[in-house]
Amino acid sequence: MTRLPASPSPSAARIVLVCGLSLFIIFGIRLSFSVFFAEFVLAEGWSSEAAATIFSLNMLVFAVTAPLAGIALDRYGPRPVFGLGACLMAGGLWLCSEARALEDLRLAYGLVVGAGLGITGLGPQASVVAGWVGPARRGRALGIAFAGTGAGSLAFVPLANGLIARYDWRSAYLALALVCLLLLLPLMTVGLRRPPVRARTPSRVAQATGNWRALLRMRSFWALMLVGLTALGPLRSLTVHQVALMESAGVERSLAAAVVGIAGLLASLGFVAMGWFSDLYGRTSAFSIGAAGLLGAVALLLAIQAGASAGLLFAYAVLYALGESTRSSQSTALASDIFQQQGLGRINGLVGGMFGLGAALGPWLVGRIHDDSGSYAGGLLLVAAMVLVSLVAFVMAGQGAKGRKVPLPQK
Repeated sequence: MTRLPASPSPSAARIVLVCGLSLFIIFGIRLSFSVFFAEFVLAEGWSSEAAATIFSLNMLVFAVTAPLAGIALDRYGPRPVFGLGACLMAGGLWLCSEARALEDLRLAYGLVVGAGLGITGLGPQASVVAGWVGPARRGRALGIAFAGTGAGSLAFVPLANGLIARYDWRSAYLALALVCLLLLLPLMTVGLRRPPVRARTPSRVAQATGNWRALLRMRSFWALMLVGLTALGPLRSLTVHQVALMESAGVERSLAAAVVGIAGLLASLGFVAMGWFSDLYGRTSAFSIGAAGLLGAVALLLAIQAGASAGLLFAYAVLYALGESTRSSQSTALASDIFQQQGLGRINGLVGGMFGLGAALGPWLVGRIHDDSGSYAGGLLLVAAMVLVSLVAFVMAGQGAKGRKVPLPQK
């Protein structure tokens, strides 16, 4: 069996690039939901809780399909698996363009698009990148690939907002469906291929990965699942509610969308920088810095409710980007470091599933608290609590697996 090279090969570099471009499209579409959400609440007159159930159902389906996609990736490779996911996204977004009621969107965006996002999401794509790039450079490789998520919001959030303003939200969904069909589908079915076979060693972790009973007895596994549950829940709570929150504080929707776009651009740079940082100084250090940034972003949103200013909005974009750029990439990097010998698709699929579960519960809970209290303050405090729990769990996962830092290969 062949070992992963110390330096990425041209094929590995191509895989990272294709995954980055794919995530640019996928997350651009996914993160644009915040402007659709504002339209549903302010124009259609649906409650925050009811509109948030569309995204929450989407994330619940994501949570179920991501682990299945990871197992399928280990068996069949990325082309057929991701091809199916891209088709589901295109079909679901087309159904969204035909929706006439909230229930139609729950079916189209919640179920169909949710399944497509789960199959093509961060966990499954991280397993492909991790299979091509060794541990010493895995952080920066995942950072480069995941940079597409931030850049996607920079492009697609203003695009969706412009389409909604000029036409309507149904036409905007139709345009996004065509993007998936004409760009995402060929990109993922032609540009990706199965990772090379990895050398296996009879380590305790490797044996446990192949043995579910042993895996379930590992403290690091459960800590990692808790990380997944609380890593993206806070982020997606802000993703769904940030535009509506800013608009309720007197910020024009176009300006709020621009702030989200700026945060996406900064997150793209942050993914690369923090990936490099984690390869040098450890995953826990990088994750901790991002957690501090996200807590700062929550504090600024509380301040914006009392009165928005250009300085506060830009500072929010910077701190949100810092949080965004460390949550998913460092979680999947740590998972791949601990369980790198086998089952990368399975373990990252499980982490991705927990991403989806947290992202389903967070926005719904924040919406429910807002509807009951008339304020976002309680929901933002819940977001801060989730950030703190994720940080403790990440430290436990790293210590339990002795995965504080992956050593660079000896030359």
